[in-house]
Amino acid sequence: MIKTYMDLYNLEALMGDTTSTEDYRDLWIVDVDGARGASLLNEARRMADSLGAYVHYIGAMDSDEAIAFGADRVHPLSVDSGDAAVSALASFFESRKPEFVFFTAGYYANEIANRLAGKMNGGAITDCIALRLRLDESTREIIALHPVYDGAYYLDSAITSKPQIFTVRDGVYPEAMKDKGRSGEVGAIHESPLHDTPSTSDRVRALGKVEYESAATPLRKGAKVIAVGRKGNDEASVGVAREMAQKIGAAFAGDRSAFDAGWIDHDHIVGIIGTEIAPDVYIAAGIWGDTLHRAGVEGAKYVIAIHPDKRAPIFQYADACIVGEPKEVLPKLMKLL
Repeated sequence: MIKTYMDLYNLEALMGDTTSTEDYRDLWIVDVDGARGASLLNEARRMADSLGAYVHYIGAMDSDEAIAFGADRVHPLSVDSGDAAVSALASFFESRKPEFVFFTAGYYANEIANRLAGKMNGGAITDCIALRLRLDESTREIIALHPVYDGAYYLDSAITSKPQIFTVRDGVYPEAMKDKGRSGEVGAIHESPLHDTPSTSDRVRALGKVEYESAATPLRKGAKVIAVGRKGNDEASVGVAREMAQKIGAAFAGDRSAFDAGWIDHDHIVGIIGTEIAPDVYIAAGIWGDTLHRAGVEGAKYVIAIHPDKRAPIFQYADACIVGEPKEVLPKLMKLL
C-alpha cells in the first residue's frame, strides 16, 4: 500500500522550526546502481526494529517492491551523473539529517558515498563485508568489517561523526525476502528535490585521448611472476622474458645475478635478500635456486624452472622442469602464447 505524504521534515520547514545538529535519525538505503538494494533493505529493516527507526529507500526500485522488502518511505531518485547524485543527496539530506546511510558497493557508489560524507561532515566506510549494530546508553553506532591494503587484511571500524555512511558489497546478505502485507509511503515526485537537479553534462568537455599506463602491480602481490637469472640468458632472451611477462600479465623480476647484470632494479630481486613472493605461477629462467631463493618463493603454488644444469637446486622444488638454455627455450615458449 502506498500513500503520498508530507512527513515531519516538511512540516518542520513550514513551521519555521530547525532540526538540531544532533537530531540524526533513521536508516537510508541509497540505490544508485539500478534497483540492487533489496537485501540491504532487509538488513536495514532488522536494524531499524532494534533502533526504533524508519527505513527510507532512495532509488529506482518500484515503490511497492521497496516497501515489501522493508522500506517505510520511498523517495524516487533520478540523476544522470555522480555530480548530480552528490548534489541532490546533500541537498535532500540537509534538513533530514540521516543517522545511517547505506549503498550497495561499487565504483560509482563508493565515489558518491565518499563525496557525500565530505559534504555532510560525516564519515564513510566502503566495501564492507559485515555490519554489526552496537547500542548502549552512550553509543549508537555500526561496526563495519572492511578490507584494507587491497584486501591483505580486514579491519573492524566505526565512524564517530554523523551521518555514518557505508557501502556494502553485493552478496553479503542472503537473498531478500518480501512481505507483501507491509504498507508504506512514497514522496510525490514533483515535490522531491531529487528530481530538480540540473544535468551536469554542460560542465564536461571532451579534450581528446591521453596516453595512460596503469600502475604496475607490486611484485609481492603478483599472481604471476617471471624471473630471470644470468645462467643461459643474454640481453635478447631477457627481452623475450619481459615480452612474455607483458603478454600474460605477469610481473617481471630476477635474482641477484640479474640485478648485477643490470636487467632488473633492486625492488625486483626475488628471494630472502629481496622480495618474498607467493604467486599462483612462478617461472624461473636461468636461476640456480639456492636455499635463500627457495625460502623467498616457497609460497608459490606452481613453479616452472628452466635451467641448463640438471643439478640446479631449483629442480628439487619445481613442479615443472625444463633442462635447457633459457635463451633457446624462452623464444619457443613465446611462440606458444
